[in-house]
Amino acid sequence: MADPGNRERGLRAAISNPRVSEKAKQRDREILEREFGEQVERNPPAAISSGTKKTFSDESIPDTSRSFRASQTYGGKKTRSSSSGDVETSAPSASKLSTVDDSSIDGKDRSNVIRGLKAAITNPHVSEKAKDRDRKKLQELGESAD
Repeated sequence: MADPGNRERGLRAAISNPRVSEKAKQRDREILEREFGEQVERNPPAAISSGTKKTFSDESIPDTSRSFRASQTYGGKKTRSSSSGDVETSAPSASKLSTVDDSSIDGKDRSNVIRGLKAAITNPHVSEKAKDRDRKKLQELGESAD
């Protein structure tokens, strides 16, 4: 059986929640009075009723997670998976690797790009096809794959 203390706390929380309808609050007050013998004041504390407590609606909080994930790219190239509608990203091709200066590749730090390629080559979860492609990119950058 549920703990009666938890039930009482839940009823009290619903009564003080500004998003709960007045009808539901009245029902909860009656249950508290009947089951626990407690009278609950009709008006909530002044801080909540005066509007000093800030609440957020679903509209005020933007849902950016979906659009952020869909806009993520690596090297500016996005591809779509044929089996699902999810966006997949792929590594840039050799033609996409443009050197702005000796220390950056496509606006990215050269040493970080090399580290990422080497990490992909040693990662057991990366396919052999992708590892071969990364080895070729390292050779184009003048680095060894070892």
